[in-house]
Parts: sequence; C-alpha cells; structure tokens
Amino acid sequence: MPAIPMDQPTTEAVAGHLGPAAIRFTHIDGAVPVLEPDVRDSTAIVTGFGPTNAPTAGTLSVMLGAVELQRRLRAPMTVIVSDLGAWNSRNVAWSTLVQVRDQMIAFLVALGLDREATELRSHLDHANLVRAGRIARYLSRADFQEHRESLLELYSDHGLLGSEVGVVTDSLYTVADVLGPFDHGAKHVLMVSGMEEAYFTDLARLVLDRQANAGELGLGWTGNIGALYFRVLEGLAGYPKMSKSIPASSIHLNMAPDEVAARVMSDDRDSQPALLSAIELASGWDAAGTAAAREAFAGRDAQPGPWREVRAEFCETFNRYATLWKQCAS
Repeated sequence: MPAIPMDQPTTEAVAGHLGPAAIRFTHIDGAVPVLEPDVRDSTAIVTGFGPTNAPTAGTLSVMLGAVELQRRLRAPMTVIVSDLGAWNSRNVAWSTLVQVRDQMIAFLVALGLDREATELRSHLDHANLVRAGRIARYLSRADFQEHRESLLELYSDHGLLGSEVGVVTDSLYTVADVLGPFDHGAKHVLMVSGMEEAYFTDLARLVLDRQANAGELGLGWTGNIGALYFRVLEGLAGYPKMSKSIPASSIHLNMAPDEVAARVMSDDRDSQPALLSAIELASGWDAAGTAAAREAFAGRDAQPGPWREVRAEFCETFNRYATLWKQCAS
C-alpha cells in the first residue's frame, strides 16, 4: 500500500507506541501492526545513512530520531552506513567514503546508539552482498525504473550520480539490507527512513512476495514490512531537501562556526522555514524550547529580534554537535 500522511487515528496509534518520538514522522506505511507489543520480540528496525559527506542538519535529525526510536521500542536495530552503495550511485572518491563511514559510525555511538542492541555496519558485509545476489532474481529492470529516488533528476542535473547500473546496484544492496532480518528469523521489519527512500520499502515487499510465491525457488521468508518516514528537512535557499550533495541547501557538521552562523543568521526569506524545521528536529531542544522557536518564527516580521536570538542559540547547539563530529574522526 502507498505511504500516506498520518491521519488523526493513525497519529494516535503511532504515538501510543512511540511517545514523543512520533512527532518526527509524517508518513506511515503499514507500520502500526509491526509496532504492536505482542510482535515486538520478532520485530527488527532497519535504517541507514549515506557517507558521502559530513551529516547535514537533516541527516543529524534522522540520527537523533533513530537513537530515540531505539530507546523507545527496545527492539533489535540494523544501522547501515552505505559505503559501497554510495560508491556506485554517487560521484565521490572511495577514500572520502571510507573516512566519512568510520567517522559516522563513531558519531552514531557518541550520540547514544546502543551497540549491544544494534548491528552497526557498512555495505562491506559478506552476508548482505550474498543476500543481494540471491534477491536479484526476483526484480526486473522495470521494477527499478518504477521504484526509484524522487530526487534522482535533481542529483543528475548537478552531476552527482554514478552510472545507471551503479544506481541499480545501490538499490539492490539497500533492499537486501531491509530484508536482512528475515534471514535471521525475524517476522516483522520496521523500515525507518526519509520519505524520498520509500521506494526501498516497495522493492523489498516485491521481493518478499515474489520469493514466497516462487515454490522451490523461494527463500523461505515469511512476514511483513512496515515503514515510518521521517519528516523531510527542507533545504536552505528554497531547495526541497537539505542534501549533503548540494552544498547551498544545507548546513553540515564539517562547517566552521562562522560558516554555520553565516547561513543560520542569514535573513534570506527562502531559508527561514528550513531553519525552523532544523531547530524542531535537529537541535535536541525540549518541547518548551521548540514551541518558543515557533512563536518567534511566526512573529518575525513584526519583531525580528526574538527570531534572531533563537537562531543564535541554534548556532551554538549545532556547533556543539559539530565539535562532537570532529572528535569522532579517526
């Protein structure tokens, strides 16, 4: 079924399972049954990150959300830093991917990810590469053309994509990631990602269904896949998303404090909604702090001072995360 915005009953159902973490998600796709306490023992969570550059505020928001979700659900989690996938789908040097991969893994742990309950790995994983080879038989070229990244054309226009085959290979590895828990006996998988990555869920379901109907050519996997999609953090300067691949759209953790301040304190009108979203999702502030930020944002035209003060405070917060990121470099 397609992902849909969470209506009131669904919001209440998800909030009952996730508590305050529910506000991070805007779309749901069959996730409520997967979140039920009576199936929790056979449920696994899957999420991941691309190591093409330092985390933007958008990526940071998802990282903080993953840590929060793990603490709330207390379910096994797989977190993939997709080095080999990114190598195939983006024009980034391998040495850069390796450096960012290792730093990102250390940073996730520093943010509070529980290593005991988490399979934290990259795509240089023998089991996943074998799984990708095994599931390829269930997918066609038409499947990958129908189910693909919504921002593919934008990335292509900026010269950021690898080859067509490379993009498909990246998708295949990630679909194998989503299906990994079934290889280890799980019956339910909760896919957690940005809405622009919903196509991975669709492809994984195709494989799950087709192998189940393949008779002796099946893999013996049974179960279902639910998905929760994080609220997308809008990009600065009017871009649809904060992307590490489009520098003008984002602030990221490799920036110096004065660089962060230049973008956060800018009065560019197209950037202001994105800055409020960054404060709501990537600051770690409590409910009172984010409510005060929303109030200052709403009144910024009549009284610009409070909104400027809020942005200055966010600069300090973001720079603390930036310091932690830099400390995680090997």
